[in-house]
Amino acid sequence: MAGPGANDYYAAASYYMEEGKDINKAKMWIGKAVEMTKDKPRFWYLRKQSLIHEKAGDKAGAIKAAKASLMHAEKAGNADYIKMNKDALKKWGA
Repeated sequence: MAGPGANDYYAAASYYMEEGKDINKAKMWIGKAVEMTKDKPRFWYLRKQSLIHEKAGDKAGAIKAAKASLMHAEKAGNADYIKMNKDALKKWGA
């Protein structure tokens, strides 16, 4: 058994964020998910990472992740994620 995969870490981080559980664990897990997929970045992982960082009070980390998510969403042509990231960046003053 290889252990948890990127999807497992993503799901755990999402659950912890959405349920108001330990945000630092969520931050650690989404970081692992993003790291595991760095060769083929997933804009939705990066979007979730930006939201988790923002909730944890790490505005700089949130902005960095949102910019990366925006770039990959633009490459993929995903209008929904483009809009969500642009709106978040504007809200966060980036």
